[in-house]
Amino acid sequence: MARQIYEFICTENKHSVINQKSFEKGTVSDIAEQIICGKTPSTKNQAFYGEEIPFITIPDMYNNTYVVSTARSLSILGKQSQDNKTLQQNSVCVSCIGTAGLVCLVSKTSQTNQQINSIVPKKGISPYFIYFTMKSLALNILSAGSSGSVMPNLSKSQFAELEVKIPDISEIEHFHSLVDPMFKKILSVQEENLVLQNLKKQLNDLLMNGQVSVNYHLCDTDKFQKLVCTA
Repeated sequence: MARQIYEFICTENKHSVINQKSFEKGTVSDIAEQIICGKTPSTKNQAFYGEEIPFITIPDMYNNTYVVSTARSLSILGKQSQDNKTLQQNSVCVSCIGTAGLVCLVSKTSQTNQQINSIVPKKGISPYFIYFTMKSLALNILSAGSSGSVMPNLSKSQFAELEVKIPDISEIEHFHSLVDPMFKKILSVQEENLVLQNLKKQLNDLLMNGQVSVNYHLCDTDKFQKLVCTA
């Protein structure tokens, strides 16, 4: 539904409610307060890695609207070692090296590796508008980053100059007001699913080591109830 609303309000097509003259030609840099190319902290310093700050890489982006779980995380020290690479919620991540053209929203304070360029939305520009605009540019990102090379590699400066069509700010704000509840619901569902996945894993571990049983009366009820209550 959110995509259909985007296409109806924010794109140039015969069904659009906006006069075609209301669109301005621009670039990614025109809708971004900042474009941040990620970086990997030195892996030689294990103190940079921990559990506090999600560290987004391309595998974390597959089939996700929001990134709510990452394979690796940074410590506070790791974050502070490159604080200018920090992203806040609803920054928009776009993969530009290797598997180019994946797009996700940030769910919480995070950082990414160097394969990802991220857009911090300019004031008045909806992150959801940027999200769908970037998804619509997936093939452009892939082709612009190829340039005859085996592995796509779109630099930050090339990414910033990708062409976009920008509707009137009032229309972007209208679009945002319609889809904001939808995206909040998506984030909530993803977070709930993550909790359930973690609970399933913990229960499986307890089953494997005999701490709980499929026969409830045979299990360690104290550990079982503690696990359920803290999930």
